[in-house]
Amino acid sequence: MRFPTILTPLLLVALPFSSCIDVLLPLYLYPGESASAWSPIFSTIESHPGVNFQVVVNPNSGPGTSSFPTDANIIGGIAKLNGYPNVRTVGYVLTQHGTRDPALVKADVDVYAKWASYADANIAIDGIYFDEVSSETTSANYDHYAALAAHAREKIPGGKVVFNPGYRAPVQLFESADLMVEFEDSLANYQSQGILGQIPAGFEGKSAVQVYDTPEGTDVGALIGEMAQKGLGAVYFGEDCCYKVWNKGLLQKMADSA
Repeated sequence: MRFPTILTPLLLVALPFSSCIDVLLPLYLYPGESASAWSPIFSTIESHPGVNFQVVVNPNSGPGTSSFPTDANIIGGIAKLNGYPNVRTVGYVLTQHGTRDPALVKADVDVYAKWASYADANIAIDGIYFDEVSSETTSANYDHYAALAAHAREKIPGGKVVFNPGYRAPVQLFESADLMVEFEDSLANYQSQGILGQIPAGFEGKSAVQVYDTPEGTDVGALIGEMAQKGLGAVYFGEDCCYKVWNKGLLQKMADSA
């Protein structure tokens, strides 16, 4: 899901750490002066060293047009995230449901890959988060995304590839991704649609859900417990639909249960 934001970090998926389910955290929020707006994220990460976080960074619905970020607050925020051993940062790339020119998609990947050479701070990106992925069940679509994933792995060796169709994906797409966002919608819809029962067998560990509009008082621990029992790879629960409000209490509960 795309939103008109200045920056997008996001946290998610499987790293070689110790927690049983990772936190997928879409941080669609400008960091503010000295990354002060990200303080609830930093404090949650620091207080949960055994939980794996993946942060999707997104300066401008992608990496922007310059070779490196030019905003000191963005650079400082990403560098701080990269300083945590339980965090992997991944770069947001828009695919527009398969309609965006693949040359432009690959160019965004190339920019993120170049960040590893930035001299003044560690803003290296450890993977790519492809958003608005098409779930079309055609060979052409599978080949399209396989090529994008292969390009990401070539440019960022050892990096993770995340696909976000926001809906149940055909199993053929799983072959190209390390993590698939199988649901991105409200808590009410998550509960009414029986999402866990729709995750394809054998792909639970490569599946993630992003749940927003989570009301105050929701028993997030119980919900994450069900997901962990199912074997899901990553989870996110948030307060608002656009990932711009960070409820520290909800962040803590989510991390406590991961």
